[in-house]
Amino acid sequence: SGGQPEGRSVLALLRAVVALVVTLTILTFALYSGYLSYTDLSPEEVRVPAAELTVDRAGRRVAYGRSSLTRESRLWFLHLEGPPEEIGDAHGRLAARLWGELDRDVARLLRHRYPEGLERWTADMVMRWDFRESDQSLAPGVRRELAALAAAMPEAGGERLSSYHRMFLDQSFVELTRRLDDVLLEGTMFAAAARPKGGGERGNLVIGRSFFADLGLDVEPDRLVAIVHPDGKYPFASVGWAGLMGVVTGINARGIFVALDPTRTDDALEEGVPLPLILRQILEDADTLEQALEILQAAPTRTSGAVLVGDGRQRRAAVVELARDRDDRKPRGEDQALVWATNHMLRESFERDAQNDRIRRFTSSGYRYDRLGELLNEAPVDPARAVAILRDRKGLGGEELGLGNRNALDNLHLTHAVVVDATAMVMWVGEGPSALGRFRAIDLRHALGRRQDRPAPLDDFPADRLLHGEEYSDYKEALEALGHARGLLARGLPEQALASASVALALAPDVGELHRLLGDVERELGDLAAARRHYERYLELVPGRLRDQERVRGLLEELRE
Repeated sequence: SGGQPEGRSVLALLRAVVALVVTLTILTFALYSGYLSYTDLSPEEVRVPAAELTVDRAGRRVAYGRSSLTRESRLWFLHLEGPPEEIGDAHGRLAARLWGELDRDVARLLRHRYPEGLERWTADMVMRWDFRESDQSLAPGVRRELAALAAAMPEAGGERLSSYHRMFLDQSFVELTRRLDDVLLEGTMFAAAARPKGGGERGNLVIGRSFFADLGLDVEPDRLVAIVHPDGKYPFASVGWAGLMGVVTGINARGIFVALDPTRTDDALEEGVPLPLILRQILEDADTLEQALEILQAAPTRTSGAVLVGDGRQRRAAVVELARDRDDRKPRGEDQALVWATNHMLRESFERDAQNDRIRRFTSSGYRYDRLGELLNEAPVDPARAVAILRDRKGLGGEELGLGNRNALDNLHLTHAVVVDATAMVMWVGEGPSALGRFRAIDLRHALGRRQDRPAPLDDFPADRLLHGEEYSDYKEALEALGHARGLLARGLPEQALASASVALALAPDVGELHRLLGDVERELGDLAAARRHYERYLELVPGRLRDQERVRGLLEELRE
C-alpha cells in the first residue's frame, strides 16, 4: 500500500482483469448450462411392470414378458406386444446390444468425416436448438413408448445428451442426415399389379423395396424384422434396425404397405413429426389406401420424403411426395399398374427446386429411377421378378457397371432388401449381404394374427449365384486390400500403400473408394497425371458423397494448375 503510484495502478488493473475473467467464465458457464438445460428433451415419467427375462438353451431366443428377440440364420426377429410402455421397455432391454453395435459404427463414420472441433461442437449446438421441444409434437402414446425405451437403455446417454434425447434424435435420422453434405441414405421402391392380357381383375400387388445407409464398405448392420402387436391397434411387421420405433419399410395386418425414401428440397426444416413415426401411425391405424393417404396428406412433417403406400386388398399403390411448405400432396400412380420412386421428386412443384435437382442429377437417384423404369416395363412383376430387380447390378440398357457401383440397384452394400406380396400377405426379407443372400419367406397372416397354428409352408428365394462365386470373393478381397492400403498411407508409407491398392485394383477395378485412395497415393508419389485419372474415376463411381466430391474437385483444380 505504500508503494509507488505506478505499481499500485498496475496491481489494481491486474485485479480488475482477473475479476473480469472470472466473472466472464462464471457467466459463460451459467449461460452454457442454461442453454443445455433449455434445449434438453425431458421424458415424462412412465411405470412399467417388471417382467422376467429368460434365455433358451440354444441362446438364440431371449424372452422378456410377452416380447422376445430371436436370431434365425442372419435375421433378427423382434416380437413386441402390449401397451406403449411395455413395448418400449421390452424393445430397449432386448435390443440394446444390437443398437450399441450400430451406434458405434455411426459414431466412427461421423468422427471420420466430421472430426471433433469447433465445427462439430457448433453443429451440435445448432442441432439442439432446432430440435428443442420437438418431442412435444409426438402423440402421448409415442412419447410414453420413447420414454420407456430410453429408460431401458441408459447407455444411450452421453455427456451432452440424455438417453431420452438421444433416442428421440435416432427417430429423426432423416432430418439429421439432411444436414450433412453427403447423401448417406438412399432407397428404391416399386409396386406392380398388372392386369392379365385378357382383361379382368388386377393381379396381386407385388412390392419391391431396398434401403441403403452409407456407413462404410466394411459395415453391415444387423437386419431386424419387428413384429409388433400394439394394444388396440393393427399389428404390423417392420424391417429396420434396433432402436427404430418408426417404420421405413413395413406392412400391417390389413395389407397396408408403406416405405420411405429420404429426399432433399429447398424447404426449411419445420416443427413436426419424424417421417418414420408417421409411417408407423399409418400401419397402426389405416385400414385402406384412402385412409393411409389421408394420414399422409394431413401429417405435420419436419422434412421432405417420398412415401410408397400400397393396399394389398385393393391391389393399388401410390407414391406421395411430401414437403412441409408444399400444399400439393396429390398421390402419383394411384390408378396405374406400375409405380416406382427413388430419392428425388417428380411433381411439377419441385421442377425448380435446386436441392431436388441436385439429388436427381448428381447422386445415383436419377440413374436408378431410369433403370427401374426399364426393368419394370420389360416383363410382368411377380415376387421372383421383384427379387431379380432388387438384385440388378447393370446399368441403363444392360450396360456392365462393375461390382459395387453406386448407380446399380444392388450396389452390394444394401442395408435391407424386401419383397412383399401384399395381397397374399407374404413377405420375403433378404438375409444379406446386400440383396445377394437368401430371401426368407414370412407368413404375415400367421405373424400378424393371433392364431397359434403353424405358419404356412412357403418357399424362400435362394441366394444369388454371385454370392458363392469367384468374382464376389475377389471383390471382398479387394475391399480388404483397400483397408490395408488406407492404413499404410495413414502411416506415411505411400509406396507400400500403392502396392496393396494395385492388388485391389486388379481384383475389383470399379470400387469408387479405391480410386479416391489411389488418387491420394499417386499425388503423394508425384505422379499427378495418374492422380487426376483416379480422382476423375472416383467422381464417376461415387455420386452420393457430395462433400467428398467437392474436395476431390478442389484437388483436381490444384493438379491442373
